Amino acid sequence: MVKQVVNQSAMHQLLKGKNGGVARQALIRGVKVQTQARRNLGGGTGSGPKRVDTGLLRASIAVQLRTWGAGDIAVRVGTNVRYALWIHEGTGIYGPKHTPIVPKRARYLRFKPKGLEKYLYRRSVKGMKPNPFLVAALPAAKINDAGNL
Repeated sequence: MVKQVVNQSAMHQLLKGKNGGVARQALIRGVKVQTQARRNLGGGTGSGPKRVDTGLLRASIAVQLRTWGAGDIAVRVGTNVRYALWIHEGTGIYGPKHTPIVPKRARYLRFKPKGLEKYLYRRSVKGMKPNPFLVAALPAAKINDAGNL
């Protein structure tokens, strides 16, 4: 007869501890999502639209290991940059409201596009198409058919 004793403390640490195997795997997957999200933003290195001015948004995408309740583990991948939602969801007719961008107090919108010396005046603009860089990066966390990350 074989008697097996489970070390409950070690099992708890493996499954729910911040330094356990589950947390390590979650962080590895989070970093993969972070890397893909940065690629999705485009610019000089990515496959997304070439709308990178300073690279602030791309650099701000961070990974955090979170625990709550009875030690449940999750990884959060995201950014705190204010305009990230506008890039992700789109604006104007392409955004959630599906309406053109119009001035609030003036008759015309006034803006200087990148590369032009003079200002343009418009009664409305269409807006910007969405680039769902975070949602599109989620498949990077999956395990492939061979069982590898």
